[in-house]
Amino acid sequence: MVPQQRRTVVVLITCLCIWTTTITKAFTSPTTRRYINYHVEHHTQLYASTLQQTTTSSSSTVVGKRLPINENYPGLQRIHSNPDVYVIENFLDDESCDDLINKAKDKGTQRSPVAYAGWTDDIKDLLGLAASGPVSWLAIGGAWYQAQGDVDASIPGLVVNALRNYVGLFVIAAIGIVAFTKFRADGLQTLRTSSSTTLDDLDQLGARNFVLRSCDLFGNEADIMPAASYFEAPTVISYEEGQVLAPHYDANRSADVEDANRGGQTLSTLLVYLNDVSTGGTTRFGKLPAADCKQQVKGERNLEIIPKKGDALLFFPADANGIFDEMTEHEGCPAVDEKWIARIWRHTNRVPPPFGLSDSSIKNL
Repeated sequence: MVPQQRRTVVVLITCLCIWTTTITKAFTSPTTRRYINYHVEHHTQLYASTLQQTTTSSSSTVVGKRLPINENYPGLQRIHSNPDVYVIENFLDDESCDDLINKAKDKGTQRSPVAYAGWTDDIKDLLGLAASGPVSWLAIGGAWYQAQGDVDASIPGLVVNALRNYVGLFVIAAIGIVAFTKFRADGLQTLRTSSSTTLDDLDQLGARNFVLRSCDLFGNEADIMPAASYFEAPTVISYEEGQVLAPHYDANRSADVEDANRGGQTLSTLLVYLNDVSTGGTTRFGKLPAADCKQQVKGERNLEIIPKKGDALLFFPADANGIFDEMTEHEGCPAVDEKWIARIWRHTNRVPPPFGLSDSSIKNL
């Protein structure tokens, strides 16, 4: 290549760098996050954001008002504000608690399976980083190397080689990123060691009472459907000695895409403790300060609730518009005594079976 051609190629390479960076950013629009987060549920999904960046995060979005509830519900006690966390004393009677445990044992519980959610954003982010960085530079550098010593090299040929290299390298990067995501998903199981099952038969005393009382709590005249339409079916979860649930979130930043078939974003979590636990098994909110209430573990600096049979714990992983609230990170501390809980998640939209309750079950409440 003659000097004039070399100068032209330099200009062309600069333009190509700008072009590839621009289109890949526009194509991928990476959403940045600053910390690992994951979310657990039965049929259980555990969400993990693997990117740790320090630039502006989607978590910086202002969290708005939470989902409305029945503020006059008997026994309702707010123990933290912004985000709101409530304890509801005697939410379920002993007979209902015992029935939920017995029916779960009869059906059989299994190790809570884990599925990696948030993967769509993570893959998108990683592809954006790869495409606008190493893939672009390697594609252009490869085209430049291919042109060396070629007396017939031309600018159109350089462009074609750069684009060909870009496509090939992007495919290789995509395969590697998908493999990394699969590896990441396989490693998440250790974060949740409980066992669980769902109870969607509302002819059973415990499940029926749990859903009915939840309807009384969440019922809102503005809802266009019965309150139970927004619920996932009750999940019963057991923790044996040493079993834990690592710090996690119940909302999903990618809920519009990944949870579309299960009602979208999780707006509220309602946990009921089904047995008294004298040692271990507390529920801790690591980003919230201790509360001045009898359920608080004494001497702990964070909000940490002692399980008491029949009492419920209510909080809001996202606001009423589905905006993720990072302050609701929580965990199930290691169990010493056996611990049983039941949970209902209230979603943005109708939760269809098999995740939610059938129309006939809801009608017969």
